[in-house]
Amino acid sequence: MYRLTPRVQHYAWGSHSDLAQLSGRPTPTQMPEAELWLGAHEEAPCELVLDGEPTTLDRAILGDPVSMLGETTVSQFQRRLPFLLKVLAAEQALSIQCHPSREEALTAPTGTYVDSWPKPEAWLTVTEFEVFAGNQSMDEIASLAAELGCPEFSALVADCAGAGVKALIRQILEADAQVRSALTTAVVSACSTRRNHPHFDAIRRIAEQFPDDEGLAVLLTMRHHIVPPGQYIFVPAGVLHSIVRGVTVEVLANSDNVVRAGLTPKELNIPELLRIVDVERSVVPEVAPDGDRVHSYPVDVPYFQLHQIGAGVDEIEMPGHHKPRIVLCLGGTITLDDGSRRLELGPSEACFIAACAEPVRCSGDGTAYVATTGLVG
Repeated sequence: MYRLTPRVQHYAWGSHSDLAQLSGRPTPTQMPEAELWLGAHEEAPCELVLDGEPTTLDRAILGDPVSMLGETTVSQFQRRLPFLLKVLAAEQALSIQCHPSREEALTAPTGTYVDSWPKPEAWLTVTEFEVFAGNQSMDEIASLAAELGCPEFSALVADCAGAGVKALIRQILEADAQVRSALTTAVVSACSTRRNHPHFDAIRRIAEQFPDDEGLAVLLTMRHHIVPPGQYIFVPAGVLHSIVRGVTVEVLANSDNVVRAGLTPKELNIPELLRIVDVERSVVPEVAPDGDRVHSYPVDVPYFQLHQIGAGVDEIEMPGHHKPRIVLCLGGTITLDDGSRRLELGPSEACFIAACAEPVRCSGDGTAYVATTGLVG
């Protein structure tokens, strides 16, 4: 077991209080704190002490990949830790985005992506969490358009009725600048007159952050969710999403590949977005069963799986034995015991457990979030 030093990412949409409060640090922070990274990603690997010497997790893995990752993970993922664990705290909306599958990352034109890996992800909410995730059907979009009462958007929906949601997104994003600006203005104006409607209220609030952004119209094609704390959401590759606000534990494949569809000053790659976007895949929040101290959230990808261990004075065996694991503590303290060493983690503290470790038992008044691979066996 190796104690990790998390890496804080300072993005403009982050919070000046949420991550600091979770770790017991003073608030407000001088810079916005958007994400706490726990992993071996090349951009911001965690630090640790190995054999008495400071190093980083990616270097430690390269030094002894089989012991750290296990033979199965090494063979499947080219000596790469395949997952990244984060705590994300958003006070402003993130860009509308989706991520490629492994095949799409490998077959994209040179220079499209920063690496050759996919980026499915999942969230386990810590606070109330507002997000647009997944697309509505054309019938649902038409119903929403009628409720909104925006002639410009309704006309566009009618034009694409037989072609589908992807065609509608294409029409929004590929229109000339003047048409896009007029559509965006009309959508925001209509949303401003339809108060107490969560979908329209969210667009109106986001418009204050991103005025005249074509992504505001794209949001009308997407599903709006306000998710209570403690719910789990899996976001497959290709699914459009935009986090609006809230704090969540996030686990994702160890990649930084992204394509954007709006709400950003960064460049949009519309042809690639339309190539990879999956408008059919649904995104459904999942609630853990009551009474289960350990819950393992299912995914259909090999890169990661997230487990949660609730508070308890009795020691309980941690899932993921024989796999590499990153363990994060929130809301109290936990004690980990592998039979030869005990390690205590406080709020927002974390450790890496190598695949070669003996079974680890967990106890304490905190909640443990355990990220490992999604490989079977």
